[in-house]
Amino acid sequence: MNKKIKIFLLILGALTLLTACGKKEETLEAYVLTEGSEDVVVALDSILGEGEAILSSVDAPTDIAIEEGLDVSHTYHYRQMEDPAELAGRYAKVLMGGEQGFKALDEENHLLTEEPVADTLIGEIILGKAATAESEDGGSRFVRVVVGWSEYSVAVQVAYMSGRMLPPVEDEKVKEEEETKPSAVSEQLDYFNSLNPSQLGLDGDDMSDYMVYPQQAWVLVDGISCRELRVYLQDAKNATNVIVGTFYLSSDMSHVYKKNADGQIVPVSVD
Repeated sequence: MNKKIKIFLLILGALTLLTACGKKEETLEAYVLTEGSEDVVVALDSILGEGEAILSSVDAPTDIAIEEGLDVSHTYHYRQMEDPAELAGRYAKVLMGGEQGFKALDEENHLLTEEPVADTLIGEIILGKAATAESEDGGSRFVRVVVGWSEYSVAVQVAYMSGRMLPPVEDEKVKEEEETKPSAVSEQLDYFNSLNPSQLGLDGDDMSDYMVYPQQAWVLVDGISCRELRVYLQDAKNATNVIVGTFYLSSDMSHVYKKNADGQIVPVSVD
């Protein structure tokens, strides 16, 4: 679990043991991330019925932290609700509605493909959406809201996060598999035979003069998965095939290597 979120939950748990005394109940319409920011988050107060819960305390960053440009957040703590999990889940659905437009995230800020549910005694729901403007230094950022609940309380943390929300984990896995999927032997042969022999240190103007025999096994060259290709030239005088070079073509056909006479494997430029 993300270290910052762990700390957030620990604070939430500790606050359930405290009693809010001598504080006037406050009602908020929205949470403001920073002064002058166009990004606001509709407050939990907006869905509370009369006496359903009270805002017991607010944790805010210091002026020095803001001036130093540190990652800062505001956390709003609520108590005296009948069912914290139900309230947290209801609020999360409001944030994920059309007007607010938040999306569910995991702890590493990957988008989730399934809608989160609040069906545990203690838990959290992480939501995010793109910010209306970039940060002061021009970097991308997004608004993140963490809705946490315990047996007796609900806490809402709002903050700007640097960077962008990430694609779903499954989508990244599929993309990675597609990018690393080895090309077929026929594809590699077509590509290799389209090269000019001079690029490979061979004689002639066309690879049609040569016979290329691919090996089935993959080998690692400079940590890259490659197929070994043995190139032969027919000796018409003796009616035999003479090997003239051993090459290695990466699985994505972006790298070509050649084995030198001394057995060293070196890269070949084919651009």
